[in-house]
Amino acid sequence: MLQQVTSTTVTGADIQLRAKLLLFSMTDDQCVYCKGKMEHRMWVQCEACPQWVHVQCIPEECLSGGEYPSRSSDIAAFECSAHGTARARLALKGKRRRVEAKEEPERAGTRRYRLRKRGPLDYIALNEGQDVRLRHEHPHRAAFQGCFTKWSGLGRTVTSAELQQSFAELREPVLVADPEHSGMQTPAMDEQVLADVLGADYSLDVMDVQSQQNERWTMGQWKEYMHTARGVRDRIRNVISLEVSHVPEFGQRIRRPRAVEDNDLVDLVWPVQPAPEIGAKPKVQKYVLMSAANAYTDFHLDFAGTSVYYSLLRGAKQFLLFPPTPANLGAYKAWCADDNQGLIFLGDRLQDGVSFSLRPGDLFMIPSGFIHAVYTPEDSFVVGGNYLCLRDLSTHIRIVRIEQETQVPKKFTFPKFERVMGLTAEWLLEGLPERLQLITHEHAVALLDYLRDTRLKYKPAHYHTKSTMLASLEKALEGCEPASGP
Repeated sequence: MLQQVTSTTVTGADIQLRAKLLLFSMTDDQCVYCKGKMEHRMWVQCEACPQWVHVQCIPEECLSGGEYPSRSSDIAAFECSAHGTARARLALKGKRRRVEAKEEPERAGTRRYRLRKRGPLDYIALNEGQDVRLRHEHPHRAAFQGCFTKWSGLGRTVTSAELQQSFAELREPVLVADPEHSGMQTPAMDEQVLADVLGADYSLDVMDVQSQQNERWTMGQWKEYMHTARGVRDRIRNVISLEVSHVPEFGQRIRRPRAVEDNDLVDLVWPVQPAPEIGAKPKVQKYVLMSAANAYTDFHLDFAGTSVYYSLLRGAKQFLLFPPTPANLGAYKAWCADDNQGLIFLGDRLQDGVSFSLRPGDLFMIPSGFIHAVYTPEDSFVVGGNYLCLRDLSTHIRIVRIEQETQVPKKFTFPKFERVMGLTAEWLLEGLPERLQLITHEHAVALLDYLRDTRLKYKPAHYHTKSTMLASLEKALEGCEPASGP
């Protein structure tokens, strides 16, 4: 549970006191109103002591505007009733406080001046025991820029024809020099178009850049946020998981690069008329990504090490990428397990990097397994998507094992990955011996080992059991040596 609080009137001494309190384990982390019986998501901490309470448990008469905030960023201050007042008070931004602060004008003025000089502070980070951060700049920005410069000038550019012809050998990120010839097509799109098509009440995940945590917003809220001037926005936010392939206005009019369409493993192995137990294809092919200026997405692996196509419609992006070498993946796993992960800039621990700057109209291709971070210099709008392919079968499986080891929540893993692997095995068996020539021996062994896991449940369509299917595949491999690979 994310414990959140913000404030607009705190002194330097207040900050030091709260930081000290939060470095120790809190003894007052049970809501004083419900005594822990309720399970509300939003918490707030008293300005003057370490007491936490559920926002929804605070009595209505204590609210400055007579209504509860919809998100933590609406909260200006909270003070419990243990500090000389008859009742608690919760002040909201843009609302007139019901109980006026008893301060001398000179002191209040000094406080406002200090806040302007210091910049808005990230109290979400403070309350989680992290360093105090500026609300409009991620703390890794300077380190990112230094690392970005270090690995600049190494990026490769290819033509659409080269991308199509040499896709099987592509092992590095590339910019496409002539995206208009790649097959990539997008309709005219922006936040207003999305709101008109999806509806203002459409629900989506919005990431808070400083905390790297998601909140649930509506499309109308997001449009309003992006139409707000940069200096007025409360925090830096990102939308990176809005999949639209199921929306006719977008799914049918967004066309992926031909190289992607020709090599998408899901399209290759998924039945045209799938049985009910197989269901629809995973929804990962067409995303809309929107970012406010100064947004930063920390280092990550795309689920299952999927490859990515990325078309920038508006704004600017900077990518910093590192290949999936054993050393880099080892450093990534150690970083994921570190209690101080949020304070560590992983780029300083990785090798053989490459960086790219993207401008409107650019088409960017990221191959399987690259560890990457992304910075957004300007408000941006992107259409992109993920895909598995035979070329990277063993890498996909290796990344899935890393996801399991680092306990990635199921929500953030590739949908139906086990089913895709089972269907891949059946697809290979249906086209013997020619189809086995399409994968390397390493890929074939990795697929067999993955599917042998007894925890993996898969019911084949053309074999009595998973065991009989795997026995058939193993026998086929003995008599037909797969491709040796590059």
